[in-house]
Amino acid sequence: MNINTLLEEAPRQDHLDTEIISKALRMAKRIHKGQKRKSGEDYIIHPYEVAKILVKIDADEDLICAALLHDVIEEGKDEEKISEEIINTFGNGIFFMVQAMSKDRMINNKDLQHKKYFEQIRQGMEIDVSVFLLKIADLLHNLKTLKSLPDKRKNRWIKELKETYLPLFSEYYHQISFHYHNIYINLINALQELIEEYDSDNNHRS
Repeated sequence: MNINTLLEEAPRQDHLDTEIISKALRMAKRIHKGQKRKSGEDYIIHPYEVAKILVKIDADEDLICAALLHDVIEEGKDEEKISEEIINTFGNGIFFMVQAMSKDRMINNKDLQHKKYFEQIRQGMEIDVSVFLLKIADLLHNLKTLKSLPDKRKNRWIKELKETYLPLFSEYYHQISFHYHNIYINLINALQELIEEYDSDNNHRS
C-alpha cells in the first residue's frame, strides 16, 4: 500500500502532485494505525480504496488527498490537532472536504448525529462540488464491503442509500461543472450497478 500502487491506474499520472498525495497517505496511515473496521480489516484499507476509485477516473490531487484523509478527524484521537495539521499541510480546500465528511463525535444520539451529518454533506455539496464526488466514492467502497454486515444492517444501509443519498445526488447533479461530468457519471453508474447486483442477490435468497 504505497503511492505507486495507489496511482498505477491514473489516466494522467504526470498531471498529479505525487508529493502532496504521499503526505496524505502517510498521515492517513499514521492516524489509522491499529484501527480496524467492523469487517475486521485494517481501517486504512477503506480510505485507500476510496482514493483508488477516484484515481481511476482522473480526479485531481486535492480530491485524492481528501479521500485518503476523509476519516482522520472522525477516527483520530485529537480532532483539533489533526484539523490544524490538515490546514497547515494541505490547505483549507482539502480541510473543508475532510471536515464535511466527518461526523460530530460530540453528539451521542446516533439518529441525531446522522441527521446532522446528512445536512452537513448537503451544505458541503452546495459550497464545493468535490464533496459530492467524494461522498459517492465513499459510499461506493462501503457498498463493495457490505457482505461483512448482518442482513438487517445491510438492508437498512441499502434502503438509506436508495431513499436518501441517490435522490440527493440527483438533486445536485445540475451543479456539477462540465469538467466533473465524466467523473460523476462513472461514479454513479458504478454505484447503481452494485445496488442492482445486491438487489438481485437478495431476491434470489428470498
